[in-house]
Amino acid sequence: MPTRFELLRFSHLVLVAGCAAVSGIAAGQDLPPVPEPLPRPRKPYAPVSPPLTAPQEAALTNQLLSTALPIDLPTTLRMVNENSPTIGVARAKLAEATARVDLARLIAMPDLVGGVNYYRLDGVTQNQRGEVFDVNRSFLNGFAGPRMRFALADALFQPLVANRLSEAAAANTDATINQSEYEAVSAFLDLQSMHAALAINADTLARVEQMVRYAEAAEEAGLAKTPADADRARTEAAIFRKERLDLTGQAGVASAQLTRLLLLDPNVNLKPTTPEVVPLTLVPPDTTFETLTATAIDLHPDAARARLELAAAETRLRQEKVSPLLPRFDVDYAIGGFGAGRNSYVGQFDSRSLLQASAIWQLDGFGFRYAAQVRVRRAEVAQMRFRLLETEARVAATAAAAAREAAAKYDGVDVAQKAVAEATEMYRKLRDTSFNMVGPRPQYDALEPLLAIRALNQARREYLNAVIGFNRAQFRLYTALGRPPIAALDTAAMKPTELPVAPPAIRRDVPQPGASNP
Repeated sequence: MPTRFELLRFSHLVLVAGCAAVSGIAAGQDLPPVPEPLPRPRKPYAPVSPPLTAPQEAALTNQLLSTALPIDLPTTLRMVNENSPTIGVARAKLAEATARVDLARLIAMPDLVGGVNYYRLDGVTQNQRGEVFDVNRSFLNGFAGPRMRFALADALFQPLVANRLSEAAAANTDATINQSEYEAVSAFLDLQSMHAALAINADTLARVEQMVRYAEAAEEAGLAKTPADADRARTEAAIFRKERLDLTGQAGVASAQLTRLLLLDPNVNLKPTTPEVVPLTLVPPDTTFETLTATAIDLHPDAARARLELAAAETRLRQEKVSPLLPRFDVDYAIGGFGAGRNSYVGQFDSRSLLQASAIWQLDGFGFRYAAQVRVRRAEVAQMRFRLLETEARVAATAAAAAREAAAKYDGVDVAQKAVAEATEMYRKLRDTSFNMVGPRPQYDALEPLLAIRALNQARREYLNAVIGFNRAQFRLYTALGRPPIAALDTAAMKPTELPVAPPAIRRDVPQPGASNP
């Protein structure tokens, strides 16, 4: 039996519905139809195309890599110098600063002024004696000539200030070029690293797929050590195929970053001209940290710019100190014709010339404003000095950090190379025993070769990271010393190595189907 509350609620709903129906009929309009619910899919979503098989994935990856545009490091550095908007802005600022030097040198250059004056007076005027009388007169005057109006302090000091600022802009342009080139080098190293990792992955995947074939053959012959050997091998092959897809995507990201820096079409896919990765020595490893930091302070464009800005501030201070002692010159010389007459008549034209020259000494605000301006310039000099100390400390710290990193990376290449050699030897031994089924029992063991291949893959990736990190640290140190990376290409020396960083896609020492084992 419904409760009282339920009856009240039902009556309230009936009342509201009835009022709505009555209002609709009274308005002469039909009630809007009730919208039908949206159709819902009764079957789970199915992909449009089936997932790619392993050969299809490999073909797609090879197609993406084969259509890429090859590029090398020298081309990268030349293109970033030609196309980088950041470098273009810095060069435009340098051109502006150079133009301001020419502008400052022309402060005392006279202006050429010319024009025509017409004058008409009808009414009362007064003469020198104070007599007031009515006049009706007019005149016409045409003139042309040079005019000079400048402060001697500006003419002496402004060219010096502009020259210092122009040199500071040149140093800023050098710093911008160095940083832009290093960013391009770093992006190229990322691209090179991804393609070398793809080569390592291809070599590893070829070994794992060979292991899959051996495991499946051993399982069919009843020689598998465990029933899960073939499953384990196929799992490893799927993992490395997934890794290859990830590396292909990362290579595309690295290509997009490089095209952005080079201002190329973002749809262009870049790849290194050669998959070889070699360690490059740009700075001799026996150089002391003290020598490197001192070189950075002397040669780095940021430090040079700070010193030049300090020199410009000191020049402004000297100008403020001597400006009350130096005059301001106003010189006007005009030559032309003059004609006059009564009422609107203008006649009796004749030539005339006018020379007016003055030298004015000015003490702003009875000297108080001058003293305040000197204090402002002194504060600017103090700021520039502190900024120079801060810049030199930053430059020295950056060079020291880059030098220590480069020293650590130098030894890391040898350690990583030794790990690759050890992993290669381990793989060779396990291949000779497990792949050839040599042992007390004629069984195939997939676990040991799998561990060896994984260890070899990891050692090669670490070797690749060590070489890429070494090259990046060398270019970072070279840039921290105030030198453009493009200048290092002619003097770079390869660090001796015994093993290649990026192996071929399929190694010849991997047993192929139908071939005799080495």
